[in-house]
Amino acid sequence: MRIRRFAAAVVLALSSLAAADNYTVDAIHSSILFKVKHADAANFYGAFEKCSGTVVTEGDVIKSVSITIDAASVQTRNEARDKHLRGPDFFDTKQFPEMTFVSKDVKASGEGYEVTGDLTMHGTTRPQTVTITKTGAGKNPRGKDVIGLESIFTIKRSDFGVSGYVGKGVGDEVTLIVSVECAKE
Repeated sequence: MRIRRFAAAVVLALSSLAAADNYTVDAIHSSILFKVKHADAANFYGAFEKCSGTVVTEGDVIKSVSITIDAASVQTRNEARDKHLRGPDFFDTKQFPEMTFVSKDVKASGEGYEVTGDLTMHGTTRPQTVTITKTGAGKNPRGKDVIGLESIFTIKRSDFGVSGYVGKGVGDEVTLIVSVECAKE
């Protein structure tokens, strides 16, 4: 009798565990924006056009996040400035074509998640903690389950070796706005 109760308890416990679901970032429906102070006067905004990544969930709980940004996809509405940003004064995209964030720890925090991971930019990897908010869930036009995630955080670009024009009209602090839509695989 005890063995049957134990077996039933194990089956019940195992059935209550949510299976992991993998989601892929849909770059077409995602936005990676940045803002930086210019000439100590105005905030300047730009974007990265190409990104990829994965999110793993168990039920409604986020377990891991991995985002890759194509640094050469920087767009500021000015081709000469974009070319300068791709060059050695800033992103040096020939040598460092990608920026990545890979989570190491995810904890529920209020209505979102506190995610600690490694941020790599310009060949330098540093620990970074960000707050991620789940912005929604639904089905895309193809019928796939989708979730939306957003994070807004600030970094010092010089910490990553991107120090061109710091103190010469372009701010060191950069705010990143990462808003992604992810489709279930």
